Amino acid sequence: MNKYTVLKWEKLLLWLIPPILRKKTHFDWLDVLLSPLHSLYEDILYKMQHTGQVIYLEKVLNETFNITKNYNPNSSIEEKRQEGLIYIDESIKPSLQYLYLHKEYYNPDKTREDGIKVRGDIRLPLFKIFRNDEYKNKDKKPIYLAHREDYTKISYANFRVFIPANLIENQTIVADTNGNSLIQQTEAINVISAEYHNLLNFYKLAGKSYESYCYSVKKQLEE
Repeated sequence: MNKYTVLKWEKLLLWLIPPILRKKTHFDWLDVLLSPLHSLYEDILYKMQHTGQVIYLEKVLNETFNITKNYNPNSSIEEKRQEGLIYIDESIKPSLQYLYLHKEYYNPDKTREDGIKVRGDIRLPLFKIFRNDEYKNKDKKPIYLAHREDYTKISYANFRVFIPANLIENQTIVADTNGNSLIQQTEAINVISAEYHNLLNFYKLAGKSYESYCYSVKKQLEE
């Protein structure tokens, strides 16, 4: 925080009191009256120093609900999970996968050294075809071919907020898990805490939606 934004309230109050009235009882009474203004100033200054960027959203969430942890904006998602921090990840909107017919990429004509197939005056680009045993995604899950309905009839959140299970269990953030075990929770949870939603809605960009998920730090360490 810049020094010019830090006010020494007691010193400022002492300067504003006329010398003839600088008595301890009078000073303490004015200091009590000044406390709401002090709190309001600090709250507004804090909000002005944070935006809707991911690192600021994560910082505000952890400083509000996860005060025992030290947030490091340079940590990776894996490190944040191991530290038990609240972090934000992108949406789970399925990525498009395409299927090509044999005739769409097969060309018996010769191929130039730069990878361009030539058929007369027409240049056809080569398609990279992955066989089933060659294609490996990060989670080692089957390839999902997104349908048009996946993008027209399903609403996806713009980002996801991941909350460590201990904050849900100790009621720091109240959520309705429908009786499901937090360790086995793979779907979005319904957070009831109004402060949680008010904070996110204040800082996040307008029009952006979010979902809340719960993860277990113990489970992550075991994996």
